[in-house]
Amino acid sequence: MPRALWSGSLSFGLVNVPVRLVPATRDLGIHFHQLDGKSKARIEIRRVCAKEGKEVPWEDIAHGFDLGKRCVMLTDDELERLAPDKTRTIDVETFADRADVDPEQLDHPYFLVPAGGEGAARAYRLLADALDRDDRVAIGRFVLRTREYLVAISVRDGALALSTMLFADELRDPKDLGDARIMAADKPSRTAVDNAVKLVKALRTDFDPEAYDDRHRKRLKRLIAKKRKGGEIAAPPEPEVPEPAPDLLAALRESLRDAKKARA
Repeated sequence: MPRALWSGSLSFGLVNVPVRLVPATRDLGIHFHQLDGKSKARIEIRRVCAKEGKEVPWEDIAHGFDLGKRCVMLTDDELERLAPDKTRTIDVETFADRADVDPEQLDHPYFLVPAGGEGAARAYRLLADALDRDDRVAIGRFVLRTREYLVAISVRDGALALSTMLFADELRDPKDLGDARIMAADKPSRTAVDNAVKLVKALRTDFDPEAYDDRHRKRLKRLIAKKRKGGEIAAPPEPEVPEPAPDLLAALRESLRDAKKARA
């Protein structure tokens, strides 16, 4: 079990479920140190005053909000007084239909696990079963470290899964894309749509997340292994950008025939 990042209670109504928050992801990325290319020594990052050229001690660093012609200065004490009160509860404000929660609003995933004895486990299971049966998501708020988060809590294979959420105003409106959006004038013919739907159905399979792996990480591992043995790495050729099909309908029909042959 991963180390808990937070512990407290999940509260709804007069019910409190003692829980611990644990990460739902693992960092499997390959990380590199920054080194001097000649001496191979580690690179140090220092905070230097742009005006005086001197290193600034951490305790002397202030915070400024740029307004263009001037800067509003804030102290650490002022920022600390503004920080939300640290609490030990995840306060559920509402229970929403799962379909009403926009997946694009979900940000970072965690798991909630019961903390305590048999009573905590029973309360945890009760909430999980209720959410699962009614296909609901609990929406609430809690404070992690120095920030208050909006969260969505749902059920995943019997466990309570918590995801921090982006606020609605953090998501871009598609209208902001301007001419990059698909406009009404670009509407394809009914025949083209019908053939596209047929192609989508012909290529449809059940999604298996285990079938997809991180190919970039695998290439990095092979690169490191080859360099370790003294091998030389040749630069790959520049990929070509495929041109749009001159006849979209013909391309759809040919793709559909190929898909049917592949499935036969």
